[in-house]
Amino acid sequence: MSAPATAPSCPEPSARTGAAVLFDVLNDLGVEVIFGHTGGAVIPLHVELNKRMRRGEPVPRFVLCRQEGGAGHAAEGYARASGRIGVALATSGPGATNLTTPIADAYKDSVPTVFITGQVPSFAIGTDAFQEVDTVGLTRPISKHNYLIKDVADLEWSLREAFHLAGSGRPGPVVVDICKDVQLAVVDQGNRPRARHRPAIAFDHRRADAILDALAAAERPVIKAGGGIIHAGASAALCRLAERFDVPVTTTFNALGAVPDTFPYNLGMPGMHGSIPANYALREADLILTLGGRFDDRVAVKDFAKGKRIAHVDIDPSEIDKTVKTDLAVVAKLDDFLAYALGSGREARHPDWIARVEDWRTQMPLPYEDGEYIKPQAVIEALSELTGGEATLVTGVGQHQMWAAQYYRFRRPRQWISSGGLGTMGFGLPAAVGAWYGNPDHPLLLVDGDGSFQMNIQELGTVVANRIPVKMFVLNNSFLGMVRQWEDMMDDGHHYETCLARQHDCDPGCIELDQSCRRQLPNLTGLRLVYPRLKTLRVRAPAELGAALREALAHDGPVLVDVWVDKAENVLPMVPPGQRLEAMIES
Repeated sequence: MSAPATAPSCPEPSARTGAAVLFDVLNDLGVEVIFGHTGGAVIPLHVELNKRMRRGEPVPRFVLCRQEGGAGHAAEGYARASGRIGVALATSGPGATNLTTPIADAYKDSVPTVFITGQVPSFAIGTDAFQEVDTVGLTRPISKHNYLIKDVADLEWSLREAFHLAGSGRPGPVVVDICKDVQLAVVDQGNRPRARHRPAIAFDHRRADAILDALAAAERPVIKAGGGIIHAGASAALCRLAERFDVPVTTTFNALGAVPDTFPYNLGMPGMHGSIPANYALREADLILTLGGRFDDRVAVKDFAKGKRIAHVDIDPSEIDKTVKTDLAVVAKLDDFLAYALGSGREARHPDWIARVEDWRTQMPLPYEDGEYIKPQAVIEALSELTGGEATLVTGVGQHQMWAAQYYRFRRPRQWISSGGLGTMGFGLPAAVGAWYGNPDHPLLLVDGDGSFQMNIQELGTVVANRIPVKMFVLNNSFLGMVRQWEDMMDDGHHYETCLARQHDCDPGCIELDQSCRRQLPNLTGLRLVYPRLKTLRVRAPAELGAALREALAHDGPVLVDVWVDKAENVLPMVPPGQRLEAMIES
């Protein structure tokens, strides 16, 4: 939705403190959950929250995370799973700086979020006061917009505008930094919203017609759908467009689930670790139509556009021609473009091209060989089958993330929750917390690696305290596996700071990826002593896998399963960095 020329209007308030204003606005906007941590600069907000709870007044649920970064990722997980705006709250200083990673993560992946931080009193700004940092300066390059509130009369309109900006246009994170004295101050009449000049970009029918004509006339067209399809709620319209024009569809990392795995035109994910049919189709296409996605370096590899026509539809004009020169482009909301396309009466058939693509589809996903050790791909395939492809699937970052993207059979939008553009290790566990509150109607799976899982392992406390029934599967290979895979490729298999086993176990045997190398997290099942309401399992052999997965999925509370996978397994296919799609390694 395009932002209006002026910010949303504020209702006439009675005398209220800044803290009361904040919760009145959150209630009015329908905010259901806040993820956060407390601290000195936000105590007035927590006091107001608890007063309202004691009086039995409606307030958002506050989920106390164990660290502010975890709270920020939980807000992301909530937004990604629900389509609503995720909210995180933290104190000043280290509370705000701990939020910078989730803010940057939300910015890279266009996640609608509002991050509320406390700040030292307005009269103390610039004095190096205790826990003072320039939150606005820190977050300016990694947020869609940010505010420093030094006058309580500016608080209400700023909050309302912040939520509007976070969810409209191209979504993204907005930061609201509120001085402590503002939270305590009383306001009788708030200031009016600032006038904003945001002229809407008119839908250009001529440009849209040119793209549709090119799509119909092309001999080998491909649609590259990005995460904007999910943000726009346009998945069903995209499928109808593919059927109408007889065009195969690739879905980028952030768009997984936008097209069901069973949809006959779906080719899967393109790019560095994309599927064979998706990458082959992009390589051989004569027209690539990108809908709501960036041409990032993991997909738009060397000579990506050579010999092809490139068409691009996006709500953000800054993405047009940003990295890949387009031949045809239109700035528009995707639901508007797709509605226009479907209402235009145009259609096309590409039987020879579809037949060629069907041959490649037999190679999706890449087969793997069973062996003495558990294959990570087998874990994902089993989880997909046991959940019917309906679970909300959250991951950390690393090899396990790519296997999850490749081997889970996605059926719906908003079921894939993973850090894309920033590639944030430690994202998975706290994001799963938020995803549960965002969509508790589907089973919730976390697939993580032993390296990524440990980065925010403290959020197990949040899981257990709130009895979140997430099923956690740690694919434990005792390595920072993706970096280890790159070391194999770039340094002849010499491994340095990537072995997560105890240091004296990282001997030449470990460098040779000897399976007898001691595993990381050797006392993982002992976590039940710390968290008695957490069920823990360990699986070491392929014959044990099926029963362990079924036991975990059947449990009615949180479960942590330590799965010892083949540490020598690599993510394939792979397009080496800086290479063309033709250089893809398949085995």
